[in-house]
Order: sequence, then structure tokens, then C-alpha cells
Amino acid sequence: MSVKFFRVAAITSLAVIAVGALAACNDSTTTSAPIGTDAVTTTSVDASDSSLASKSSADEEASKEAADGASRASSSAPDTEPNTSTKVPKNFPGVTTPSGSKLTSAEKEYLAELKRQNVEFMGDTDNNVALTMGQYVCAQRAQKTDSTMIKAFVTAAIGPMTDGEAQAKGQAAKVINAADRKLC
Repeated sequence: MSVKFFRVAAITSLAVIAVGALAACNDSTTTSAPIGTDAVTTTSVDASDSSLASKSSADEEASKEAADGASRASSSAPDTEPNTSTKVPKNFPGVTTPSGSKLTSAEKEYLAELKRQNVEFMGDTDNNVALTMGQYVCAQRAQKTDSTMIKAFVTAAIGPMTDGEAQAKGQAAKVINAADRKLC
């Protein structure tokens, strides 16, 4: 209870300080500044001063060129399509069996083991996440990656789908064990 009270008090204090700082920085000059797209001229140019007159004509010419360029610009983004010739590298972690493809017997056994241990991935209706995690474990084992690194990656990947760190670590251990025994 005291930790929650402390957090609420700290957040409230910071909010009060921020509001006070913003109120102290209130400057009336910004509210009176002209707002809009029209040019505001605060000085006048004497026509007899040729250097100022030539600068003004150069500014007008630059503005005209900018307006002409803007009118020629496309008003919509170009159409884009995915490049179907791009392929995922074979050694890329997470290359999975595409939807509708037949699963190997090892993949079926791995998924059955996860189901037996009540390991579920939220929103993983096609077992894509489960297979990706298992294939990652196998690929890292083949590369002799440290077990701590494998567990950290799998835990981080599973974490958002669990209720907390302890559950994520438990699920990760089950995924790694199932992959080691049934898939690799």
C-alpha cells in the first residue's frame, strides 16, 4: 500500500511542478504573434536604394520559382507494390513453415508436447510463433550458442504474451525443452 501511495504522490508532485513550470514560462508575446501564411513586412524599402530593390526582386523571383515547382509536384504518393522476387535467407532465424504447408513429424511432435505442457501463444492460431521459437532454439543449438542467450531471447519473445516475468521464464523453459527433445 505504501509503495502505491509513494508512486501516486511522486507522480502528482511531478505533475504539479510541470504545470507550475509551464505557467511560469507563459509569455504573452507568443500569443500576439501573427499566425497565418501571409507574409508580414515590418520594414519599408526605399525605391532609391538599388541594392535593397534588387534583393527584393530576387526574393520575388525565388518565390515564383518555388510556387511553380510546387504546382508541378505530384499531389499523391507513388504506387508501390511488394517485391515478390525478395526471398528470406535460409539461415534467417524464424523461417517457418508457411500456412497450409504440411508439418514434419518432428514439428507435429513438438507442437503436441507444447500442448501437453499447456504452453499457448496468444493469437498464434496457425502455430507460427510456436514453430518459430522451436526452430530458433534448434538453429542456435546447432551454432553452439550459450544456453543463457537462447533462454533470454525466447523469454523476451514470449514475454508480451504472458502475465509476468515468472510465467514468461517458465513458458520459455518449456519451449526450449520441447524443442530440444522433439524438434532438434
